[in-house]
Amino acid sequence: MSFSRSLKQKAIKVWEDGYNHPFVQELGAGTLCKEKFKFYLLQDYLYLLEYAKVFAMAMVKADDEKMLSNLSSITKATLVDEMKVHHLYMKEFGISEEEVKSVKASLFNRTYTANMLATSQKGDLVETLATVFPCAWTYCDYANRLKEQYKDNLEDNFYKSWIETYAGEDFENSFLWFYDAIDELVVNKTAKEKEKIEEIFIASVEFEYMFWEMAYNKQMSYVK
Repeated sequence: MSFSRSLKQKAIKVWEDGYNHPFVQELGAGTLCKEKFKFYLLQDYLYLLEYAKVFAMAMVKADDEKMLSNLSSITKATLVDEMKVHHLYMKEFGISEEEVKSVKASLFNRTYTANMLATSQKGDLVETLATVFPCAWTYCDYANRLKEQYKDNLEDNFYKSWIETYAGEDFENSFLWFYDAIDELVVNKTAKEKEKIEEIFIASVEFEYMFWEMAYNKQMSYVK
């Protein structure tokens, strides 16, 4: 197994805990409280804006055309394709532009994005990729599993478009290049340097879990 593909196994406990989180499972079953999803939607909107900035930081560190093209493409996929899903649901919820502009990021949201931005500022290109990789990878994995697990009720699921977006080929294709890119970038890394990359990856998987938990409890800070 390549280094990049082994990263999931390094974080397998929290990875699976994320998939089995009530937010994810209820979303798959179509039973998730819409107010919880609305909270998630607005927080994730803010998250994606910061997430895109990490790719901008990665572009500064890139020095070849292929990498720059890949980073540019995934930034577009984030700000255009993923945002389409958010705007569709925002319309369903009747969320106004004023509400979007006035929403504040939760403590957990700020901590997660601050960690990614700090990693991208201090680390090299592969460390920057490692800090953002769990977001796309977990979403793709979870959505595909939810689509299969709840296929009998998918048509009537209010969250069908969310599941199908992240389970779709277009979304998966947007980040498939990560595997080879990470493997190429770690070729000359020492065992200690690889361990640091693993720790960065695991931390972001843990933050993903915390994001589900935050959304499920509609929690803005340590005080509910």
